[in-house]
Amino acid sequence: MAYSPIEQGRILRDRTLVSIAARHGATPAQIALAWVLRQKDMMVTPKATTETHVRENRAALEFELSQADLAALTRAFPPPRGAQPLEML
Repeated sequence: MAYSPIEQGRILRDRTLVSIAARHGATPAQIALAWVLRQKDMMVTPKATTETHVRENRAALEFELSQADLAALTRAFPPPRGAQPLEML
């Protein structure tokens, strides 16, 4: 489960994420969501407090990430090697 998929905004300054977002004309948050939404068997629960934010989150489904984008994101944010407890927010 992608619980807090953008880590309460902490990952939005990551160089890889910012670079990919710039190439796609997207925000880093949209690219992060686009990436996790394409993971097999993944449930994603992004927070949205306004209608505009809901629309921005929904737009993440429209971005076509290339194989190079996906590989770069996997290198920048490798999956855990085993079960991990959820971070307390």
